[in-house]
Amino acid sequence: MNDKRNQNPAEDLEKLKEIPKWTRKYAQNRTLPNLIYMVIYLCLFAGIAIPSYLRRTDYGGSTTQFICKSVALISVIGFIVLCIPKLKSKLIDRINRISRQLYGREGDVSMSLSETAKKKKWLGYLVAMLFGSCVIGSVFLGMKDFIKIKYMQPVSALYVVPFMVFLYFWQRPKIGPLALLWPTIYGIHAVLIVVGVPILFTGNLIPLNMILPVFGYGFLTHIIGYIYSRYALKKLKTTTHLQENTDEYQT
Repeated sequence: MNDKRNQNPAEDLEKLKEIPKWTRKYAQNRTLPNLIYMVIYLCLFAGIAIPSYLRRTDYGGSTTQFICKSVALISVIGFIVLCIPKLKSKLIDRINRISRQLYGREGDVSMSLSETAKKKKWLGYLVAMLFGSCVIGSVFLGMKDFIKIKYMQPVSALYVVPFMVFLYFWQRPKIGPLALLWPTIYGIHAVLIVVGVPILFTGNLIPLNMILPVFGYGFLTHIIGYIYSRYALKKLKTTTHLQENTDEYQT
């Protein structure tokens, strides 16, 4: 054989050393399950935000207002249900089964949680409850006009950004640095609003001032992660193929 691989054994060896790296990057960015989570939370969030906005603007008659209250109440109950560990674990199991079907041809691969996350689960629950309290509190203050609509997203950034950064350090190495893109963009969006950059939606599109940063940037981050996982998988397959050829050549 007189191919490039055999002419550069040192280069081939360096590429083979990258197998653990590309395996880790691929596992960290399998984001399809997270996208399913986001669709669920988007529905619940919209069920609270949109009816709350319609109530504040006195949109429609008494029947419409009753429907708004009912939808918001059901959505709040949904959030509370997802905070119950046992019920949330059932949802996670169901999504994991769907994930295995989606990634069936690629096999199973995952990164373990940090030792801190395994040993101090109570800390994760505590932070989650604090975060949930901040969400409910800010929505309540917004409905009572203590927080102006235009500042709802910047106020939420005070607890959303730290929470997402906490999740990154709490879950790594299970998730990669790309996860920090979401809180980064979210924080920048909040700063732009505070300094007066005209990026706010008006009229009937006002709910998008929260929906876009919360879920739009989240979807963007996970889609970028998914694309990067495709790239990592391609690199991994190429390197693995190189290893198989090297083993065959050596024998």
